Amino acid sequence: MNSKEQKRLETIRKLMGNIKERTDLSSELEQDLENLGLQRRMKQLELERKFLKNQNNERV
Repeated sequence: MNSKEQKRLETIRKLMGNIKERTDLSSELEQDLENLGLQRRMKQLELERKFLKNQNNERV
């Protein structure tokens, strides 16, 4: 294998590594966004629960 081919293979290896790293980061970001969405929904449900509890207490 000549020097030019070795450089080309090294470049390809680096690019493949970058693609894998970006894919991993993308998966992590997607999971983080999902978790934030779930946290937001849990907070919303907690506020709704408090509101309904207050309404129920006012009726009693």
